[in-house]
Amino acid sequence: MSVRNLLDLSGKTAVVTGGSRGIGLQMAAALGEMGAKVALTARRQDELDEARAALAGRRHRLPEIAGDLAAPGAIPRIVDATLARWGQIDILVNNAAATGRRRPRITRTTGGAR
Repeated sequence: MSVRNLLDLSGKTAVVTGGSRGIGLQMAAALGEMGAKVALTARRQDELDEARAALAGRRHRLPEIAGDLAAPGAIPRIVDATLARWGQIDILVNNAAATGRRRPRITRTTGGAR
């Protein structure tokens, strides 16, 4: 049996959060190459449009779903949209991140208790 047959994802559906760039985009490309239907999510529609363009011509079947996963209701909307389109979710790549949104507040302390 070949490696391609071992990794065949034909008939499977994947959701890739944070899928518009970086590791998420690479995972979406890999899953699509192995035959999976891929639903991309990201906060910004313009970034999803760029991701779709980057994957164009690869025969990927991928709707994109814009939404901030930190917002209430975003996750059920993504799940519902994916299920409505393909009826199943087999794979989840949870790659969403919130870097650069807020800086953590750091407070200084002076020594231990006296």
